[in-house]
Amino acid sequence: MSGKQVFLAGAVAAVLLCASQTQAQDYAFQGFATADAMNQMHAAMRDNMMESSSQARAPARGGVAAGVAASGRRAAASARTTYQSSPAITQRVKRQFADFVRSTGGDGAGIAAAMDQQDFFARWGQHVSQYGLRRGDVADAMTAYWMLNWQIANDVRSVSRAQVQSVQSQVRAMMGDNRSFTDLNDAQKQEMAEVLILNFIAQSVAYEDAMRDNDATMQRRLQNAATTRFQNEMKVDLRQLRLTGNGFVAAS
Repeated sequence: MSGKQVFLAGAVAAVLLCASQTQAQDYAFQGFATADAMNQMHAAMRDNMMESSSQARAPARGGVAAGVAASGRRAAASARTTYQSSPAITQRVKRQFADFVRSTGGDGAGIAAAMDQQDFFARWGQHVSQYGLRRGDVADAMTAYWMLNWQIANDVRSVSRAQVQSVQSQVRAMMGDNRSFTDLNDAQKQEMAEVLILNFIAQSVAYEDAMRDNDATMQRRLQNAATTRFQNEMKVDLRQLRLTGNGFVAAS
């Protein structure tokens, strides 16, 4: 990651800036199974971070790194986080996102037209590939989403590829142990990933714009919005998380 940028995708779609005015809330998942799996995975991620923090203070035999690696091996054996994309699912997610923007006072028609003219999901994939993430993988979409919100909440301007991949390992292990996720079909995995990607783009563009304009007031609003979003939806205080070589842990 550049030392001058947060984990952002401003180059992906500046046209989505009008959607950023809804930064205090996310475009939500439509399917019950998808939403339920997401809620359970966020809870699992929170529990994993608390456990990692405890291990960091009193390491068990083999240490935290060994535990995370073992968890990652179990996850790889028990869960597939990639999915086969369907154009119909993408069209539905884009339509619902445009409707969401319209319902919150944004330019829904403009967003819809922009998304039809450009493949934002592909451009997002190109952007995050430098950090070892890729399009077509739910774990990578969630990793990018968590990283972005943590960086915004804490005003951290750069992280390393290795740090991103440590969070990726955390997310994969959590998904592999979560029955609600493993029961999802390809369409539901795709919906989950693409909703996370669109939220990522809207939030990152807003924060990048605030930084470019040196708008300290807007930066604080976006930092508080990211913090509030995770506290309300996931019961996680992003400002109380530390990023370590083994991913996120609760600050002691």
